[in-house]
Formats: sequence, C-alpha cells, structure tokens
Amino acid sequence: MKSKILNIIIVVVSICIFLSFFLFTKGLKTLINEIRTLSTSWIILSALMMIMFLFFETLVLYVIIRQFHRINNLFVKCLRFEIIGQFFGAITPFAAASHPAQLYEMSESGISGGTGVSILMIKFMIHQVINIIILVLAILFKFKYFYSKVPYFLYFCISGLVVHVMIMIIATLFLLNKKLTSTIVIYCLNLLKKVKLLKNPEETYKQLETELKTFHKTVFMIIKYKKLCLYSSILTLLQWLAYFSIPYCIYRGFGFNYSDIFTMVAAQVFLVNFMAIIPLPGAEGGAEGGFYLIYGLFFKSGTIITAIFLWRLITYYSSIAIGSIFTLLLPNSNSSRNMNKN
Repeated sequence: MKSKILNIIIVVVSICIFLSFFLFTKGLKTLINEIRTLSTSWIILSALMMIMFLFFETLVLYVIIRQFHRINNLFVKCLRFEIIGQFFGAITPFAAASHPAQLYEMSESGISGGTGVSILMIKFMIHQVINIIILVLAILFKFKYFYSKVPYFLYFCISGLVVHVMIMIIATLFLLNKKLTSTIVIYCLNLLKKVKLLKNPEETYKQLETELKTFHKTVFMIIKYKKLCLYSSILTLLQWLAYFSIPYCIYRGFGFNYSDIFTMVAAQVFLVNFMAIIPLPGAEGGAEGGFYLIYGLFFKSGTIITAIFLWRLITYYSSIAIGSIFTLLLPNSNSSRNMNKN
C-alpha cells in the first residue's frame, strides 16, 4: 500500500510540474486553440509511432524469452513486462528501476532469476549496439548540419556517445566478471527494497545465488543463436526508428513540410542520447530544453512550446499513465496471491 501511495505521489507531482510550466507559459486557452488547429491524422500517427515503439520492444523481449523459457500467454506477459519497465524507468533517475522491476515481474511469472537476468542482459546489449550504430550514422551524415546551427551541439554528440560506450564497457565486464555480476544484482535487489517491491533482499539473493552460477553460461549461449540476435536487432532498429519519427509527425501536424524526415530523425537521435546523461526522472527539464534548442530550427517560435508539450505527452507521460494502470490498478495476479499469503 505504501509503495502505491509513493508511486501515485511521484506521478501526480511530475504531471503537475509538467502542466504548470506549459499553462503559465502559453495559457490554457491558447494551448487548446493551437492543438485544435493541428492536423488530426499526423498527431494520431505520432501516437501510433509510440505504440509501435512499445510493440517492437515487446517483440524483442518475446523473441528472446521464447528461446530460453516457455510460459503461457507469453506475448501478453512480455507486454506487461515492458509497460511496467517503462513506468519505473520514467519515474527514476537514469531509468534505474526499469530492469529491476522487469526482473521482479518475470520472477512472479515463473521465470527464474538467472534466466531473467540473462534475458534482460541480452536485450540490453542488443539495444546498446543498435543505439551506438544509429548515433554514429547520425554523426557521420548530419553532424556538420547541426554543428553549424545549434549552440553547444558538440556537447550533445560527445556526451551521448561517451555514455553509451561506457555502458557497453561496463556491460561487457558484467558478462565476463562473476564478482561484478553479484555486486550489481545485490544493488538491484536493494533498489527493489527501497521502492517497496521486495522485503528481504538477503534471502532473495541466496535463492538467486545458484541462478547466478548459470547466468554467464546462459548469456554466452547467445553466440549459438545468430538468427535470434539478428531478429532482435532488426526489431530494435524498427523500435527506435518509430520513436525517433514522432517529432517529425508532430512537425507535419503543424502543417510544416520544409525539413526532411531524415534530418528530424537525426535531431531526435542526438536529443535522446543527450537525455541519457541527465540525472533526473525522464531527464526532466533537460529534455524540454534540448528539444527547444534543436527543434527550434524547424518549428516557428510561436509553435515550439506546443510541440514540446505534445512530444512529452506522447513519449513520456503516456508511459507513466499506462504504466501506472498496470502497476497500481492491475497488479500481477501471482503477486497478489503472494501478498495475500503473507
């Protein structure tokens, strides 16, 4: 009950800050009038792109889990894992609670701890590789354009690339070093305790200790499944292309068509990678500021604030809204039974 109240408070405060900024900046009447003038079809398409983002990410998890573990209603459960992961990622700095929350949900659905960690690690590694490839391509083809027009743009590129390369190095060490694996798992369990999802991390770790012994063996099995890696990579690429296309759809919703989709997708690639270094839930403040700085090249000054409002509503606050339903109102049936037993 306490965890639910805490989550509700986080959601309410975040939404209040979000709405107050735009209402005081634009005014409710002006904001509503501007939204009414937008192309409905393009705004709907931008929302569909967010749905496709979640759909492809769910498919990635589905493809990986199916290879290592068989459970009933797998796709539906994968969708739940992803939505809850998105929710906890949205309300914690650096999305720190996303994977621990997914791991917890997997364990409640009968997936063992070691297998769950392996699945998430494989998915994470594929995500990082694809993200770095996309960022490098954006730098190769669009760096000169944005560097000449956006102040501090070099900082956007270097910070994002450095963060992702460091994460890849740490992840590789995670795979190769059993002691580091144990340390990170203990950290995740303690984090779950802080967000009131786990009561006794010490006991849970003892149960996971045998699973950790098989973790490294399981992860390196990915080398044998080249098709699995290829399919997951393609789905991850489609996932991020859908997400990166959302600002372009919003742009077209305003009736603008001067800039091409490739330039605007590259802009979103740079922005998202910059957001990764901001130590606030959802990169609050930095996300909006970065959007204003980069997309000010494409939107007219009178429309950029409304564009930011729609972008954040679709890409960030929708995850909180949908995730809160699954987390707070529709708890896992297995979790409910365990709570009742206790």
